[in-house]
Amino acid sequence: MPHAPTQTGTLTTSDGLQLQTRAWVPEGAKGTLLVHHGFAEHGGRYGHLVDALLPHGFAVATFDARGHGRSGGPRVYVERFDSYLDDLALVIDDATRKLPAPLFLLGHSMGGLIVAKYVQQHGLGPLKGVILSNPGLVNKVKIPGWKAALATGASKFAPKLRVPSGIPPEDISRDPAEVRAYDADPLNVKVATARWYTEFLGAQAQTLAKPEALRDVPLLALIGDGDRIIDSQQTLEFLRRIEGRGLTVKTYAGFYHEIINEPEADRARVLADIATWLEAHAA
Repeated sequence: MPHAPTQTGTLTTSDGLQLQTRAWVPEGAKGTLLVHHGFAEHGGRYGHLVDALLPHGFAVATFDARGHGRSGGPRVYVERFDSYLDDLALVIDDATRKLPAPLFLLGHSMGGLIVAKYVQQHGLGPLKGVILSNPGLVNKVKIPGWKAALATGASKFAPKLRVPSGIPPEDISRDPAEVRAYDADPLNVKVATARWYTEFLGAQAQTLAKPEALRDVPLLALIGDGDRIIDSQQTLEFLRRIEGRGLTVKTYAGFYHEIINEPEADRARVLADIATWLEAHAA
């Protein structure tokens, strides 16, 4: 990470797990962007976002979800998907008390699904707005039938059974350096558990069924239409169903899944769009 965090800490979840938190806070910050990372990665991978937003006067805060990164819990395991939402509520409350207002929330991939579902159920609360980066609403990765059947059956009888994700590292970005860094990072887990898989599918169906719950939310959606992991066309269809006055959709032709980790000139466009939107909504 180019900048060392100005704040680090841990939060204790309702079931006793420790969540790793970190924040970068510039002097005189005019707001904070809280980031929820994606599947099998962690909050320490958002250095480009930190580099881009600190000069604009925005603090950036990240955390590692349960079972991810340096946080506690079995790797990529969740008994119930809404545990992620409970944890997010805890992190939002902590950020509201400790970090500069207004507070915005960005969710990438699985984090985007969690953020969308959270706002659908709880509303904005102290949040000023939400950003979804290739949110994990519909999977594009094809799961072999035998693997899906194994995970579905094991979810009940062996919920912590670990199954390879099957996601090629080169599908995250068109930047070879980013792919190498992702693949070499020991905190990026390449497996999922059976219960996580079925809970994730259930959360996708529940979120897709309620687009109207996001209708009045100030929302920036960032979509790479070359995404090989999440179905960008299905995401765009979901966004069309929101029909919200506060909705802004940015589509990036040919961009892969991790749009802020694309080649430098490309990610610069995404980061500039994020900064512009934050500036407009923090005013």
